Amino acid sequence: MAAFAKVLVAVDDSEQSRRAVEKAAELVLSGFLGSIDLFNVYNTGDVDITKLHNQERLDELRAESMRILKMYEELLKEKGVDCTLKRAGGDPASLILDLVENNKDYDLIIMGSRRINKFQELILGSVSDKVTRLAAIPVLIIK
Repeated sequence: MAAFAKVLVAVDDSEQSRRAVEKAAELVLSGFLGSIDLFNVYNTGDVDITKLHNQERLDELRAESMRILKMYEELLKEKGVDCTLKRAGGDPASLILDLVENNKDYDLIIMGSRRINKFQELILGSVSDKVTRLAAIPVLIIK
């Protein structure tokens, strides 16, 4: 039996996310992890859905999100690992935390650590930092 039965792997289009997905696959194949849900959050902060041209922008963001998820799904399939795809629009840290809180099945969150400079981290904070501090379940950060 796997140590962590259901795992949320938060991904974006970064090298750190690629490494996180590869590590998740390795851990599934070793029997340490059970099932994987890949989760991508697309930023809707600058989209006003009441304007027609912004609906097109929202469609583009959703399509890009699906492209990212399909890319990682293919990577996992090549390694013989199945996954489920999930996506949402909004603030990444908040949506990751909400998904885990609302779905009590998750045992672990895996995510990459973005390389942001100290000023950005001070002003904005990082998604991985917020998730690590506020999640009620273990978080594995891949560098």
